[in-house]
Amino acid sequence: MSISRVVSIFCVFAWAYAHSAHAQSNNPRFWESPLPREPFEATPFRPIKVPLWVQETTGVGYTLSGMTSAQRAEAAGLGVTISELGFVDPFYPYYDSKLLHRRSPHVTLDRLPKEIAEYKRLGIRILAVYPPTLQGEVYEAHPDWRRISTDSTEIPQIDLKKYPHGGMLCPLGPYGDFFIEVLAEILEKFPEVDAFSFDGLHHGGVCYCAHCRTAYKNDTGLVIPPADLENPAFRRYQHWADRRLENLVQRMQTRIKSIKPEVALITWSTNAGRFGHFLSVPRNMPSRMNLLFDAPDQEFWLDESNRGATIVPAFANAYIWATTNHRSAFSEPYLMSHGNPYGKDGFPTHEVIRRMMMALTHGASPSLAVGQPERMKPGIRAALDALKSRKPWLTHKTPEPYIALLMSDNAKTFGARSSGRVEEGYLSHVLGFFRALLEEHRVMTVINDWNLNPTDLSRYKVLILPNAMCLDARQISAIEGFVDNGGGLVASLESSMLDEFGDPRPNFALSKLLGVDYRGLPTSGSIKPDASLDVNFAKAIGPDYWGKRKNVFDFRQEPKSFLNQGKMAEYVGTDLVTFKGSAVRVALNDPAAQTLGSIRARSAAGDSPEFPAIVARSHGKGRVIYFAAGIDSAYYLYSYPYQRALLLGAVDWVAAETRPPVTIAAPMCVQTSVMRQEKNGRRLLVHLYNDVNTTASHALPNDDVPLREETIPILDIALTFRRDYRLGRVHLEPEGRTLEGKSTPVGTRIVVPRLDVHSIVVAELVDEPL
Repeated sequence: MSISRVVSIFCVFAWAYAHSAHAQSNNPRFWESPLPREPFEATPFRPIKVPLWVQETTGVGYTLSGMTSAQRAEAAGLGVTISELGFVDPFYPYYDSKLLHRRSPHVTLDRLPKEIAEYKRLGIRILAVYPPTLQGEVYEAHPDWRRISTDSTEIPQIDLKKYPHGGMLCPLGPYGDFFIEVLAEILEKFPEVDAFSFDGLHHGGVCYCAHCRTAYKNDTGLVIPPADLENPAFRRYQHWADRRLENLVQRMQTRIKSIKPEVALITWSTNAGRFGHFLSVPRNMPSRMNLLFDAPDQEFWLDESNRGATIVPAFANAYIWATTNHRSAFSEPYLMSHGNPYGKDGFPTHEVIRRMMMALTHGASPSLAVGQPERMKPGIRAALDALKSRKPWLTHKTPEPYIALLMSDNAKTFGARSSGRVEEGYLSHVLGFFRALLEEHRVMTVINDWNLNPTDLSRYKVLILPNAMCLDARQISAIEGFVDNGGGLVASLESSMLDEFGDPRPNFALSKLLGVDYRGLPTSGSIKPDASLDVNFAKAIGPDYWGKRKNVFDFRQEPKSFLNQGKMAEYVGTDLVTFKGSAVRVALNDPAAQTLGSIRARSAAGDSPEFPAIVARSHGKGRVIYFAAGIDSAYYLYSYPYQRALLLGAVDWVAAETRPPVTIAAPMCVQTSVMRQEKNGRRLLVHLYNDVNTTASHALPNDDVPLREETIPILDIALTFRRDYRLGRVHLEPEGRTLEGKSTPVGTRIVVPRLDVHSIVVAELVDEPL
């Protein structure tokens, strides 16, 4: 029987299966409670229930498939508990398949059983690999399954003799069902498989194949528009494509877990923290699809194109954990010295442990490619030993709630709308706030669009909306209820000016809450050369210097403002200071609102109008501060220390008299996080990570990457646990050292005498906080 005949018969079965899958997908054995609805959602979206073995996995080690038996045994001894094994590549399956008929001339049919037996003997779980949208045999047999990336009906053609792997297949049509059945076939033939991994399970942003066109027409009555996020019609298509891709993974999980309930999807994410993936606009997959994976993994790059020497790598790890609702997530530090050209030239072995410890500090369990050059193996061994020694405190954890910082996938996609605007137009706001909170060691949790609901928000004391442009009516209601009930809100710039599709509103949907009305964009100032410019300064600057000095304003804070204290009084006082960044014009709509600071465009005449930059008001039982000036964005893009003081002062004021769970006194280079662990007892975990770089800022900033060769220890870090925690033993891990506490009027004070790279303060709780 020909492949075409087999596939045609299969399609009839797949159609019937796909239409019965919804009834199975609500099985409470596999699925959690549904999330708030998104546009074009045909059935409730339920996160997958993560199997216990996945929750307890920390030793994800890649590249074992290419190792010798001795090398695999060494990796297992270092704590690797799961690794990849190829079952299908872009050219061939490695087993006797009824769905894929070509046979590899390089891989004998007895290889997989031998490999599986060795993995099992070593206690290593099997992560079965299948490239999800690249399979040459299928590409040749079914031209109609090929993805069409341009607004055309012309099916792509590839010279299959020259490129036998073919091109990208569309997972949103019949190929998606075929793909699922290949996974089911693998699992039925090889029940030892524990999980599946796919490199690049995404729809590519848009597809114009006949199947997508027909499905979109059937679902909406519309044709797929040209790929342009400035077009409201295409923004709706993007939501539709996201829902269809999510449904593929829902059907996939239902199918494979019906065969083996404990099997998992531990697979690469293309929307969970890597900076390059943030720039994929239109997005390749929605961030909430990570909730359909038992554990997503991300490529954690610190090269120059991924902003390696900035706050971005820390945020990348906090965000991937957030996209799982703080369940199980992995993050693989890529051990490259630079990204262009890619390579390990001169890579210091000390940098391996630095990258892994940064990942776990922010909630992601570090995975690692253990097959490295011989000179790097001491660093690999040390890092895996460090991970293994910390395992008791790395699983079954959740963030200790206090401050919630929103990272909105919808605002990034439907607000920024182009890869060129993502960083400056949206991400900079989130990263600026994240940087300020991290440097001042505030207890914070990154949250997502779907967490803007009454139940999730009720856990927090403060909610931060950094330029959260795209909010729907239910999210607006949840935010208003949060503040009414005593929560503190800090919002910036154009928050709530767009709906969930990115369509503009005439005013802030949160206008009443913020105490302001939208009045458009201000005339921005700039710094221009003049005759008084120092001649030596002029010689040293490049031709783009003045072009970058636009959107420049003078910022003035109100002298009697409650923000004018501490560092703000020291750095600013009553002076005019420079603010460079984005801003909107607003008018107060509440007589009781306070203007805490104002800006005016920089001009030679000094006659630009002044308008509110920071507005504060009380609402219900809560407090609100709104930044019409993008101070958060500026603190990432063009920072001054006073900006951090403003952001933190705003957070502290809206938090009112509520003390954080833990107050941490440490240098700004120390990254911290506070988590709760409730397995075999209740405890708080305070991660301390020393991010100091002894060659910091010595290289050209745009191409700088962290290649750390040494550590300067940090001494005497003080932690004060809020007084309503009843603490038992407090100990430092993995050192195993007991830390003595001292009672103070605000809580129990602990001092960590020395931090080298990473340690965890473990505070055993004998009772819940009041």
